Amino acid sequence: MTSKPRIGILGMGTMGGPMARRLVQSGFTVTGYEPDERRAQKAKGDGVALASSPAQVAEASDLVFSSLPDVATVRRAYEAADGAIAGARAGMTFIDVSTTDPESWREVAKAAKTRGVDCLDAPVSGGPADAGSGKLIFLVGGETEVLERCRPVLSVLGQEIHHIGALGAGQIIKIVNNVMSVGNVAVAAEAMVLGVRAGLDPQRLFDILSTSGGRSHHFLKRFPNVLAGDFTPYFGIALSRKDVALGLGLAASFGLPMPVTSAVRQAYETAHAEGFGNLDMAGVIALYEKWAGVAVRGSGVRS
Repeated sequence: MTSKPRIGILGMGTMGGPMARRLVQSGFTVTGYEPDERRAQKAKGDGVALASSPAQVAEASDLVFSSLPDVATVRRAYEAADGAIAGARAGMTFIDVSTTDPESWREVAKAAKTRGVDCLDAPVSGGPADAGSGKLIFLVGGETEVLERCRPVLSVLGQEIHHIGALGAGQIIKIVNNVMSVGNVAVAAEAMVLGVRAGLDPQRLFDILSTSGGRSHHFLKRFPNVLAGDFTPYFGIALSRKDVALGLGLAASFGLPMPVTSAVRQAYETAHAEGFGNLDMAGVIALYEKWAGVAVRGSGVRS
């Protein structure tokens, strides 16, 4: 393909919005669908042409990305009467970068195949800043030929592209990764509150743990925000609940018990029920702070 493919984006929120902007800045024609008016207008200001349905996005595109919050929304975006499959034509490609369950995406791909459309699952590692600067890491499931055809576009958005295996394999590894990440944060929250309740200074505790064996990537990344009292939901409790549930659902399909992950899910479900659902994933610490009657904050920061 000598000219740049026309790109569609379904969902222009936390990740899809920066991806759309990055593609426009890189010279691609981008058409997007976003039901949230504020996000849609932001994307329009970034140079994205707005469509009134996913079907219209597909009609205007050669390659369609979806970045959506949950399985039900992904399936509606593709399979509804005005979904992307309805507007599809042979030769185009759908790439879902959301975190969803692999079997649902395989079913979407099966339906798309009847229209001559290829599919990849390509969930990402990285945040909004990475999406907007071409530094995402893609975890790709699907046929090698399809991936190679799409690689030039993926390379605009990501600095690493890992072909995991057949369709759905990208989703599986992303689910496994997120189960580990959310679990690490929950345990770190419990441990930090324990240390503070036992009389240690929060900042000093963090400084020591940051160089000790119990540290993790998300402890180092997120707990400075906890100390600062900043719970901006870069990856929120709602998404954490969803991804851990996906992991448990996948395990259930194999009859595999996951008792620790089940406990992690309950921690996040409880945090949501207690009114902390709008916080970042590290905001689960607010639940433990409430129980312990302490605040894990640096000196001079009000709780």
